This record gives sequence, C-alpha cells and structure tokens, in this order.
Amino acid sequence: MPRYSFVVWNKRSRVRYPRSFDLDDVEAAREVATRIARVFGEVVPRWDELTYDRQKNFAVEIIDETGATVLVVPFLGAEEPKSH
Repeated sequence: MPRYSFVVWNKRSRVRYPRSFDLDDVEAAREVATRIARVFGEVVPRWDELTYDRQKNFAVEIIDETGATVLVVPFLGAEEPKSH
C-alpha cells in the first residue's frame, strides 16, 4: 500500500500535515486531502472572513513516498465524497 503525505499551502507558506497515511490509491488520498481542507476551514479562526480571492489560494498537495506531487486539491469546492 503506498504511503501519502499531505502539505497545506497557499502563496505564502507550506505546512506539512503531521501524519502520513498508507492508502490504497490516489483516489483514497484525494478523499483524505478533501477532509483536511474541510476541517481546516472549520477550525481556523476567521476563515469565513477571508475573501474568495484569498480562500482560493489554499490547497492540499498530495505527495507520494518518492516525494513526487501526485495531486493538488483546492480548498474551495472541497466536499466530502458522496456515499454509494
């Protein structure tokens, strides 16, 4: 199972998420990144007061075990995956 790391970033800074995860594939990693983005928006003070232009600069970068970026998930539009 591949190991994925996550980095929250905007145009000014990058912060590595404290945990890496062994996940089945990139789609599973995308779901984790989506949850990270949602929770970030819920717990960061005054997130809702940021303008759209500022919020759209935030994303979660997914990095595989080789250090390569495999996907970038923007905060805006991050929704919980639909249940089947």
